[in-house]
Amino acid sequence: MLVGFILYCIFILSKTLRFRQLLAIDRSTFKLLPIFALHTFWGNVLPFRSGDLSYIFLMKSQEQVAGTKSLASLMLASIIDLTLLIGLISITSLLLRSNLAGLSYFGLLVLPILFGISILGLMGSALFARKKLNCLINTFENWVQNFTFRPIQWIIAKVLAIIKELLSTSLDRHFLLTWVYSIISMTIRLGFQIYLIVEMGVEIPIINLIFALVFTNIFNLLPIQSIGNFGTIEAPFSWALIHFGTTKEVALVTAFSLHIIILAYCLPIGLYGLISRRRTKA
Repeated sequence: MLVGFILYCIFILSKTLRFRQLLAIDRSTFKLLPIFALHTFWGNVLPFRSGDLSYIFLMKSQEQVAGTKSLASLMLASIIDLTLLIGLISITSLLLRSNLAGLSYFGLLVLPILFGISILGLMGSALFARKKLNCLINTFENWVQNFTFRPIQWIIAKVLAIIKELLSTSLDRHFLLTWVYSIISMTIRLGFQIYLIVEMGVEIPIINLIFALVFTNIFNLLPIQSIGNFGTIEAPFSWALIHFGTTKEVALVTAFSLHIIILAYCLPIGLYGLISRRRTKA
């Protein structure tokens, strides 16, 4: 439990480094750490990914980062995560292909590969056609000014601002480092979870664990979480393990045990973020 908690803290640190790079903030990593401690806590407790609102609020109130920029960074981080997760699920499915047949072969191997190629294609197109897209957005902005209904005008203006933030990304050293930090963060995240499961004494092949964790992470990128993420974590994780031969009892116990441990880790992390934030205000 202690080693796992230390690894979890390192994961929060890597997450902070990644978003610091994403936002290009000239700010000490340890000054930003309480924000991501609270973001991680609320993300594990609140439903429907509403915990992300804490990140947007804290970045705006403490670091004067515009809400549209914070939201754009969350979207870009999710796109990068989804690309990495699709790559991992494709590799693990390929290694476990002897257990796949028919619909599962298409859904767990072929479809992720095609989807991953599509995402990379869209990202590449957006980067290389940035000037044309910005011109199109500017034209649309001028057209939106004719709206007399202010709420619609405000919503469209915010959406366009987020798109502009996403298009401001360039293929440079900054973008490369964002991917490097993303890979490091995901490696630590999957690594400490695998470590905890192995220390539970559960006899499940590592490749099966990686597949189950990756599948669960993809599933939970969607805004479908319940309060405390109960059920929305256990269901995809246990389904993936059962699909590859683990008994239902072992899969469910492993899923609930891992979830409870992570929630237990979140409490002191959230408390640290709250205390540090109050000290900053003072």
